[in-house]
Amino acid sequence: MPHKKAKRSIREKTRQEQGSDLAPQKSSASLQNEPIPKSAHRILNAMAIREEFKKKRKAGEELEGGGGKRRKGDGNNTGKPSGAKDGKKQESKLRIMPGESIQHFNKRVEDDLRPLVKTAVQASRAAVRNAVKEEKEAKAQAKAEREKAAKAKGKSKSTTGNDSDTDSDSPSSRKPSKRRRSSSPPPHLKSNAVDKHASKPKEFATLSSSAPKRLNDIAQAPPEFKKLPRGATKDRLAGAGKGGAEGTAKSDGVVSMSMKLMMEKEREKAIQRYRELKATRLKKEGREDNSLAREED
Repeated sequence: MPHKKAKRSIREKTRQEQGSDLAPQKSSASLQNEPIPKSAHRILNAMAIREEFKKKRKAGEELEGGGGKRRKGDGNNTGKPSGAKDGKKQESKLRIMPGESIQHFNKRVEDDLRPLVKTAVQASRAAVRNAVKEEKEAKAQAKAEREKAAKAKGKSKSTTGNDSDTDSDSPSSRKPSKRRRSSSPPPHLKSNAVDKHASKPKEFATLSSSAPKRLNDIAQAPPEFKKLPRGATKDRLAGAGKGGAEGTAKSDGVVSMSMKLMMEKEREKAIQRYRELKATRLKKEGREDNSLAREED
């Protein structure tokens, strides 16, 4: 690529072809034509670049037929956004200008369509809010109607119950009506399905007894094991039950105190014997070293 540095071999070849002690060229002599980075070139020539951009923008606006900045109302008193115009004008406006980059064109399109998107979002949110509000109002109205109907039914039942109570003086005649009232579901549940748990008892059955409340509170007797423990045999259990010399059979791997003492003594003897053997070996090696040293002398 042209902005890359040439290879070393090519640079050496060109240097040999050009030779040395050359006169300075015109391009290298002037600072204006000296190659500099693009960022530095933009900073140094900022005014010229700005003027060129203004000329291009003015030419584009003249070609389009409208000057000045676009506002939300486009100068009209209607207050409608610029995106609310007919499709033909919108299409004629949203065209890339001569000399305009894609980035600037995309930004212009977004600015032009932003009011449309905003109004659409606001309209959708308002529609959702209205739908939720209407749903809540309908639910509240239905609930109020249900409560009113339930109250009316309760009043009618209470009046009929009072009439029957006044007619019947005996207490036996009053009890069935109370039971009927308690067993029958409330008026707001009558329209729903039949209660499945109406026939089932509502409370746990209780029994009065003198037994203690807590389990295993008092031990009546020691436990009796009907089965043998895991790994136990009948002979060992019988020997343990008899007692005496036969009953004191020890399990495998258990060492008595006398055996421990004897093992400690044997251990000490083995250590002592090992130390003596080591001392004799060291003495022998020392004598051999001395004899070798004498022979060398």
